[in-house]
Amino acid sequence: MLSSTLQTGTSSELLELWERAVATAPVERADVLVAAQLETPPTSLGAHNAALLDLRARLFGSTQPLSSRCTMCGATTEFAIDCASLARALLPANDATLEQRLEADGYRIEFRLPVVADVRAASSRGDRDGFVRALLQRCITRCERDDGAVCDPESMPEAVAAAVSRRMEALEPGAAVSFDLPCPECDTRWTAPMDCGDVLWSELQVRAERLLLDVDALARAYGWSESQVLALSPTRRAAYLQLIGSG
Repeated sequence: MLSSTLQTGTSSELLELWERAVATAPVERADVLVAAQLETPPTSLGAHNAALLDLRARLFGSTQPLSSRCTMCGATTEFAIDCASLARALLPANDATLEQRLEADGYRIEFRLPVVADVRAASSRGDRDGFVRALLQRCITRCERDDGAVCDPESMPEAVAAAVSRRMEALEPGAAVSFDLPCPECDTRWTAPMDCGDVLWSELQVRAERLLLDVDALARAYGWSESQVLALSPTRRAAYLQLIGSG
Protein backbone atom coordinates (compact mmCIF):
# COMPACT_ATOMS: atom_id res chain seq x y z
CA MET A 1 0.00 0.00 0.00
CA LEU A 2 1.11 3.54 -0.60
CA SER A 3 2.17 5.48 2.47
CA SER A 4 -0.96 6.69 4.28
CA THR A 5 0.83 9.85 5.38
CA LEU A 6 1.03 11.26 1.85
CA GLN A 7 -1.58 13.37 0.12
CA THR A 8 -0.02 12.64 -3.27
CA GLY A 9 2.34 9.90 -4.32
CA THR A 10 6.08 10.54 -4.31
CA SER A 11 8.07 9.92 -7.48
CA SER A 12 9.47 6.64 -6.13
CA GLU A 13 6.01 5.43 -5.15
CA LEU A 14 4.65 6.22 -8.59
CA LEU A 15 7.39 4.17 -10.18
CA GLU A 16 6.87 1.30 -7.73
CA LEU A 17 3.15 1.23 -8.50
CA TRP A 18 3.79 1.46 -12.25
CA GLU A 19 6.30 -1.41 -12.03
CA ARG A 20 3.78 -3.63 -10.26
CA ALA A 21 0.99 -2.81 -12.70
CA VAL A 22 3.01 -2.99 -15.94
CA ALA A 23 3.96 -6.58 -15.17
CA THR A 24 0.30 -7.55 -14.81
CA ALA A 25 -2.13 -8.70 -17.50
CA PRO A 26 -4.30 -5.77 -18.67
CA VAL A 27 -7.51 -7.37 -17.40
CA GLU A 28 -6.04 -7.53 -13.86
CA ARG A 29 -4.30 -4.14 -13.87
CA ALA A 30 -7.16 -2.27 -12.18
CA ASP A 31 -7.05 -4.79 -9.33
CA VAL A 32 -3.36 -4.04 -8.78
CA LEU A 33 -4.12 -0.32 -8.65
CA VAL A 34 -6.98 -0.83 -6.18
CA ALA A 35 -4.73 -2.98 -3.99
CA ALA A 36 -2.40 0.03 -3.68
CA GLN A 37 -5.27 2.01 -2.18
CA LEU A 38 -7.00 -0.59 0.00
CA GLU A 39 -5.59 -3.54 1.95
CA THR A 40 -8.76 -5.51 1.21
CA PRO A 41 -9.93 -4.74 -2.34
CA PRO A 42 -13.73 -4.49 -2.61
CA THR A 43 -15.78 -6.93 -4.64
CA SER A 44 -18.53 -4.39 -5.36
CA LEU A 45 -18.18 -2.72 -8.77
CA GLY A 46 -19.18 0.67 -7.39
CA ALA A 47 -16.69 0.46 -4.53
CA HIS A 48 -14.01 -0.75 -6.98
CA ASN A 49 -14.54 2.31 -9.19
CA ALA A 50 -14.58 4.56 -6.12
CA ALA A 51 -11.23 3.18 -4.96
CA LEU A 52 -9.68 3.88 -8.37
CA LEU A 53 -10.95 7.47 -8.32
CA ASP A 54 -9.72 7.96 -4.76
CA LEU A 55 -6.29 6.71 -5.78
CA ARG A 56 -6.22 9.08 -8.74
CA ALA A 57 -7.06 11.99 -6.44
CA ARG A 58 -4.33 10.93 -4.07
CA LEU A 59 -1.64 10.51 -6.71
CA PHE A 60 -2.37 13.38 -9.07
CA GLY A 61 -4.99 15.60 -7.44
CA SER A 62 -8.77 15.46 -7.42
CA THR A 63 -9.39 17.36 -10.67
CA GLN A 64 -9.34 14.93 -13.60
CA PRO A 65 -9.38 16.43 -17.12
CA LEU A 66 -11.19 14.28 -19.67
CA SER A 67 -12.24 14.53 -23.30
CA SER A 68 -14.60 12.72 -25.65
CA ARG A 69 -15.42 12.94 -29.35
CA CYS A 70 -18.92 13.71 -30.59
CA THR A 71 -20.56 10.62 -32.03
CA MET A 72 -22.05 12.69 -34.85
CA CYS A 73 -19.42 15.18 -36.09
CA GLY A 74 -16.26 14.06 -34.26
CA ALA A 75 -15.66 17.37 -32.45
CA THR A 76 -13.84 17.05 -29.14
CA THR A 77 -15.52 18.01 -25.88
CA GLU A 78 -13.19 18.67 -22.97
CA PHE A 79 -14.43 18.57 -19.39
CA ALA A 80 -13.19 17.83 -15.89
CA ILE A 81 -14.48 15.81 -12.96
CA ASP A 82 -13.82 15.94 -9.23
CA CYS A 83 -12.53 12.43 -8.52
CA ALA A 84 -12.99 12.63 -4.75
CA SER A 85 -16.60 13.79 -4.99
CA LEU A 86 -17.46 11.26 -7.69
CA ALA A 87 -15.87 8.46 -5.65
CA ARG A 88 -18.17 9.23 -2.73
CA ALA A 89 -21.19 9.19 -5.04
CA LEU A 90 -20.25 5.78 -6.47
CA LEU A 91 -20.15 3.92 -3.16
CA PRO A 92 -22.94 1.32 -3.28
CA ALA A 93 -26.05 1.61 -1.14
CA ASN A 94 -26.91 -2.07 -1.60
CA ASP A 95 -25.08 -5.24 -0.57
CA ALA A 96 -24.04 -7.07 -3.74
CA THR A 97 -24.50 -10.44 -2.03
CA LEU A 98 -28.19 -9.90 -1.20
CA GLU A 99 -30.71 -11.76 -3.33
CA GLN A 100 -32.90 -9.57 -5.52
CA ARG A 101 -36.20 -10.43 -7.23
CA LEU A 102 -37.85 -9.20 -10.40
CA GLU A 103 -41.00 -10.11 -12.34
CA ALA A 104 -41.08 -9.18 -16.02
CA ASP A 105 -43.07 -10.41 -19.04
CA GLY A 106 -44.19 -13.63 -17.41
CA TYR A 107 -40.84 -14.47 -15.82
CA ARG A 108 -39.79 -14.49 -12.18
CA ILE A 109 -36.08 -13.85 -11.72
CA GLU A 110 -33.91 -14.12 -8.61
CA PHE A 111 -30.45 -12.61 -8.90
CA ARG A 112 -27.56 -10.93 -7.11
CA LEU A 113 -25.63 -7.88 -8.21
CA PRO A 114 -22.48 -8.44 -10.32
CA VAL A 115 -19.12 -8.23 -8.56
CA VAL A 116 -15.62 -7.68 -9.91
CA ALA A 117 -15.00 -11.40 -10.48
CA ASP A 118 -18.16 -11.66 -12.60
CA VAL A 119 -17.05 -8.85 -14.90
CA ARG A 120 -13.58 -10.36 -15.25
CA ALA A 121 -15.07 -13.73 -16.25
CA ALA A 122 -17.66 -12.28 -18.61
CA SER A 123 -15.07 -10.09 -20.33
CA SER A 124 -13.79 -13.15 -22.18
CA ARG A 125 -16.93 -12.90 -24.34
CA GLY A 126 -15.84 -10.49 -27.02
CA ASP A 127 -19.09 -8.75 -28.05
CA ARG A 128 -21.32 -6.70 -25.76
CA ASP A 129 -24.33 -9.01 -26.09
CA GLY A 130 -22.20 -11.98 -25.18
CA PHE A 131 -20.75 -10.10 -22.23
CA VAL A 132 -24.20 -9.17 -20.90
CA ARG A 133 -25.51 -12.70 -21.31
CA ALA A 134 -22.47 -14.19 -19.57
CA LEU A 135 -22.86 -11.72 -16.73
CA LEU A 136 -26.55 -12.55 -16.28
CA GLN A 137 -25.76 -16.27 -16.41
CA ARG A 138 -23.40 -15.84 -13.45
CA CYS A 139 -25.67 -13.55 -11.41
CA ILE A 140 -29.13 -15.08 -11.92
CA THR A 141 -29.73 -17.70 -9.26
CA ARG A 142 -33.22 -18.74 -10.37
CA CYS A 143 -35.28 -18.16 -13.50
CA GLU A 144 -38.81 -19.47 -13.93
CA ARG A 145 -41.94 -18.70 -15.93
CA ASP A 146 -45.30 -17.89 -14.41
CA ASP A 147 -46.36 -21.50 -14.88
CA GLY A 148 -43.57 -22.55 -12.52
CA ALA A 149 -41.32 -24.03 -15.19
CA VAL A 150 -37.67 -23.42 -14.39
CA CYS A 151 -35.62 -22.17 -17.33
CA ASP A 152 -32.02 -21.43 -18.14
CA PRO A 153 -31.13 -17.71 -18.03
CA GLU A 154 -29.67 -18.11 -21.54
CA SER A 155 -33.17 -18.80 -22.85
CA MET A 156 -34.72 -15.62 -21.43
CA PRO A 157 -36.27 -13.30 -24.02
CA GLU A 158 -34.26 -10.16 -24.80
CA ALA A 159 -36.88 -7.97 -23.11
CA VAL A 160 -36.54 -9.89 -19.84
CA ALA A 161 -32.74 -9.83 -19.95
CA ALA A 162 -32.89 -6.07 -20.57
CA ALA A 163 -35.23 -5.63 -17.60
CA VAL A 164 -32.82 -7.49 -15.32
CA SER A 165 -29.90 -5.40 -16.60
CA ARG A 166 -31.82 -2.17 -15.93
CA ARG A 167 -32.69 -3.29 -12.40
CA MET A 168 -29.03 -4.12 -11.71
CA GLU A 169 -27.98 -0.68 -12.95
CA ALA A 170 -30.63 1.00 -10.77
CA LEU A 171 -29.53 -0.93 -7.67
CA GLU A 172 -25.84 -0.10 -8.19
CA PRO A 173 -25.44 2.92 -10.49
CA GLY A 174 -21.76 3.20 -9.57
CA ALA A 175 -21.00 -0.09 -11.34
CA ALA A 176 -20.55 1.86 -14.58
CA VAL A 177 -19.33 5.45 -14.93
CA SER A 178 -20.48 7.62 -17.83
CA PHE A 179 -21.15 11.27 -18.63
CA ASP A 180 -23.87 12.92 -20.70
CA LEU A 181 -22.11 15.44 -22.92
CA PRO A 182 -23.16 18.17 -25.38
CA CYS A 183 -21.24 18.74 -28.61
CA PRO A 184 -19.79 22.27 -28.85
CA GLU A 185 -20.20 22.21 -32.65
CA CYS A 186 -23.46 20.47 -33.58
CA ASP A 187 -25.37 20.30 -30.25
CA THR A 188 -25.60 16.51 -30.39
CA ARG A 189 -25.75 14.88 -26.96
CA TRP A 190 -24.19 11.51 -26.25
CA THR A 191 -23.16 9.34 -23.32
CA ALA A 192 -19.42 8.89 -22.89
CA PRO A 193 -18.37 5.87 -20.77
CA MET A 194 -15.30 6.04 -18.54
CA ASP A 195 -13.26 3.01 -17.57
CA CYS A 196 -11.79 4.22 -14.26
CA GLY A 197 -9.00 1.65 -14.33
CA ASP A 198 -7.93 2.38 -17.91
CA VAL A 199 -7.95 6.15 -17.37
CA LEU A 200 -5.85 5.91 -14.21
CA TRP A 201 -3.42 3.43 -15.76
CA SER A 202 -2.92 5.63 -18.85
CA GLU A 203 -2.05 8.61 -16.69
CA LEU A 204 0.22 6.58 -14.41
CA GLN A 205 2.06 5.16 -17.41
CA VAL A 206 2.67 8.63 -18.89
CA ARG A 207 3.93 9.99 -15.56
CA ALA A 208 6.17 6.99 -14.97
CA GLU A 209 7.73 7.15 -18.43
CA ARG A 210 8.39 10.87 -17.93
CA LEU A 211 10.11 10.14 -14.62
CA LEU A 212 12.28 7.46 -16.21
CA LEU A 213 13.35 9.92 -18.90
CA ASP A 214 14.24 12.45 -16.18
CA VAL A 215 16.29 9.85 -14.32
CA ASP A 216 18.08 8.85 -17.51
CA ALA A 217 18.94 12.45 -18.45
CA LEU A 218 20.20 13.47 -15.02
CA ALA A 219 22.08 10.23 -14.44
CA ARG A 220 23.93 10.72 -17.73
CA ALA A 221 24.69 14.38 -16.96
CA TYR A 222 25.64 14.18 -13.29
CA GLY A 223 26.16 10.51 -12.51
CA TRP A 224 23.34 10.50 -9.97
CA SER A 225 21.54 7.31 -8.98
CA GLU A 226 17.82 6.79 -9.54
CA SER A 227 17.08 7.34 -5.85
CA GLN A 228 19.04 10.60 -5.85
CA VAL A 229 17.14 11.91 -8.86
CA LEU A 230 13.76 10.88 -7.49
CA ALA A 231 14.55 12.50 -4.13
CA LEU A 232 14.70 15.90 -5.83
CA SER A 233 11.56 18.00 -5.69
CA PRO A 234 9.78 18.39 -9.07
CA THR A 235 10.81 22.06 -9.17
CA ARG A 236 14.48 21.34 -8.53
CA ARG A 237 14.48 18.41 -10.94
CA ALA A 238 12.98 20.62 -13.66
CA ALA A 239 15.67 23.25 -13.01
CA TYR A 240 18.48 20.72 -13.47
CA LEU A 241 16.85 19.39 -16.64
CA GLN A 242 16.67 22.91 -17.98
CA LEU A 243 20.38 23.41 -17.23
CA ILE A 244 21.32 20.39 -19.32
CA GLY A 245 18.82 21.25 -22.04
CA SER A 246 16.42 18.36 -21.44
CA GLY A 247 13.58 20.24 -19.76
